[in-house]
Amino acid sequence: MSRSPEVRLADVDDPMLERLLELAQLDASADDVTPPLSNGTGWNAERIDWFLAYHRSAAAGLEGPAAEKSWAVLCDGSPAGAIRLKLTDAETAQHETAETGIWLGRSYRGHGVGGAALRLVLAEARRAGLHRVVAKTTAANIGAQRLLTAAGAVLTHDDGGAVCAVVDLSHWRQ
Repeated sequence: MSRSPEVRLADVDDPMLERLLELAQLDASADDVTPPLSNGTGWNAERIDWFLAYHRSAAAGLEGPAAEKSWAVLCDGSPAGAIRLKLTDAETAQHETAETGIWLGRSYRGHGVGGAALRLVLAEARRAGLHRVVAKTTAANIGAQRLLTAAGAVLTHDDGGAVCAVVDLSHWRQ
């Protein structure tokens, strides 16, 4: 990937979900893609079931029961990972803030794919009428911190090693 890749977001239907799962299993750690679950580590049946159920529930979008939308991140037409928005104030009628999160296959990291995907999801958030997008990472994840800062996020660090990022969409420039 010596040139700038073409990055776009795509809805996650069943065929795309199968392609994302294949990418995740071949090119990402289960810990990068799913939360810790009870049945051990790695790509086990519980993690695969969670992955499939999660993306299917997020297919309904921000207005759906999960108040969440996930997209496949495509790089030059191939799945590179996934990115999401989840309303953090879904129980209120205001819907001003959403949390974002991204995972990319290892072979797509460090080539501008994450930054491009984050800019696209911030544009989606703005179109949805949101005012803020937040993200959480760790102090050790310097790559995520750089990505978020480049997108205009203000970072705050806590004593426990957590980093919170906030992008104010009223001041955000694409």
